[in-house]
Amino acid sequence: MPPHKAMTDPMIEEVSRLFLALGDPSRLKILRCLLENGEPMSQGAIAECTGLSQANASKHLAFLVRVGLASREPQGNAVFFSPVMPLVGDVCDLVCGHVHERVKAAYQALN
Repeated sequence: MPPHKAMTDPMIEEVSRLFLALGDPSRLKILRCLLENGEPMSQGAIAECTGLSQANASKHLAFLVRVGLASREPQGNAVFFSPVMPLVGDVCDLVCGHVHERVKAAYQALN
């Protein structure tokens, strides 16, 4: 069954939460950092990688975990975060590819 036919109201609410998560530049920076690192990262390492404060990184990481875009793994006294794959990589590739094509088309239209 095509995905659009499975779009019930509760499904739309969940999809909306995912898009809300992806609509914030700080959360996108966190996801980029997690994807580029390739290994689980601590909150402190994520804050350093993104330039966010510890408190801000914590708030955004909690949101990403809540909507299912990142996972949280306690290890002793530390907590490590990872992107939920392949979803995050696939979504980022799809959206970035779309943005690249739009920019390329706009540039070609100017010439």
